[in-house]
Amino acid sequence: MPMTDMTRSAACGAALVLALSACGALGRPAQPSATVKAPDAPAQDRPEDPPEETPSPEDSPARPESPSEGVVAGPTSSALPVEGRNLRLVRSGENELALQFELFNGTDDEISLGTLGLDSREQLITLVDLPRGAAYGLIGSSGPDGRISADVDIEPGRSAPVTAVFAAPPKEATEMLVVLNGLLPVTVPITDAEPADDPALRGPHNKLQVGPLVCKTTGGTREAFRLPSDVLFEFGSSKLSPSAKSAIEALRGRVSASSGSVTVDGHTDAIGGTSDNQTLSQERAAAVSQVLRPSLGDGFAYRTKGHGEGEPVAPNTKPDGSDDPDGRAQNRRVEVQIDSDTSVRAPETGTDLTDAGLQVRVESVRRLSGYLLASVKVTNPGSEAASLEYENHFTPKELTSGQLSIAARNGRQELCGFAEPTYFDFVGTMSASFAPGKLDTVPAGAEVTLWGLFPAPSTNVTSVKVQVGGYDQALPAEVAS
Repeated sequence: MPMTDMTRSAACGAALVLALSACGALGRPAQPSATVKAPDAPAQDRPEDPPEETPSPEDSPARPESPSEGVVAGPTSSALPVEGRNLRLVRSGENELALQFELFNGTDDEISLGTLGLDSREQLITLVDLPRGAAYGLIGSSGPDGRISADVDIEPGRSAPVTAVFAAPPKEATEMLVVLNGLLPVTVPITDAEPADDPALRGPHNKLQVGPLVCKTTGGTREAFRLPSDVLFEFGSSKLSPSAKSAIEALRGRVSASSGSVTVDGHTDAIGGTSDNQTLSQERAAAVSQVLRPSLGDGFAYRTKGHGEGEPVAPNTKPDGSDDPDGRAQNRRVEVQIDSDTSVRAPETGTDLTDAGLQVRVESVRRLSGYLLASVKVTNPGSEAASLEYENHFTPKELTSGQLSIAARNGRQELCGFAEPTYFDFVGTMSASFAPGKLDTVPAGAEVTLWGLFPAPSTNVTSVKVQVGGYDQALPAEVAS
């Protein structure tokens, strides 16, 4: 549930003056995440290394500004000019992946990782393997166990090195979508180069936070969910992983209907025999239905169906005939369709952004491995600060201010979310940190980017409408590849 103004004020008042953490946008303690294996890369616990001495700010001084290298993630708000520079993803051993970058402070104030919630407590940071529909959180639970660099103060015009450690994705994964609070999402390639040394690289390999993205489409009396198979099941198996059960049970919170029919469809890629794939797809659909039934209740009639490799959503091979692992990964999926007797109500749109004097325009909507990444610019042309309340909460029946959704011919796409909420729930704008020391505020003359990840409609859809919570007018946009 979103926080009230009173609880938001109390929570943020206890923070540091410059705290740009998501307390206003999130407002609740982290919840435990399931300990699971990374897909296709079984994790083995290893003896814990001797504890490292935490470096002090004097031991790890912030660096002066230097030219940007590699992938750069720009700021989500012009009033909070921070940058992630030289972002790189490096495999560390067999079971871990290190994100390393320079966090640049372009503000006039001193900031830190904690200021942006990029610390071991709030962990407003994630990696997304789009073809396999898997989201990765930091190794370790919220608190001192989180595998990320120790916090340091970064003076204006300087930067500091950051290392964050995640479970390794499958070997065939070549890039990840990197999501950091305060920064725009960027795609970063995975390399086998040697990572720069950091104490975060030497920690226990436990409490892996890996789970499936849960994406919802609605239309008329129908609600549909897409679940990726790679995190739900081991390769070639119909046995559900612990994180899969949590994801399926969490669907209850996003289902509006209380009765009707539920259809669970299983799909595979083209590897293996046609008969074997048909059987596997049927068994996987039945496994999901078995967990879903007690969660949704007896008000529904349940049906399962396996489609084998017969209904791909992406090519199984590349144009030259060679194998396409990313395409095959998109085809391995389970789809849940819920039909009720009444139409699915559109959520409320929240506070009116127009009354606040804000202007809204779509910057881009583009396809990324079976998803849509939408970006909207919100500008304050006035001479006074304007309010932009924003929540990254699990609010399936309430479209909060600033939250995006997509309308296309096949229905309305909602933000893709995580099954195990921590300090955020959706793959989208992480928090309401739009200005130094303030939440939910767009300073005069500033521009904020709101973004989100959605299930993609069919490939023949070339235009959509973007809805912004708090802005009544749906904004037409062309879909780029």
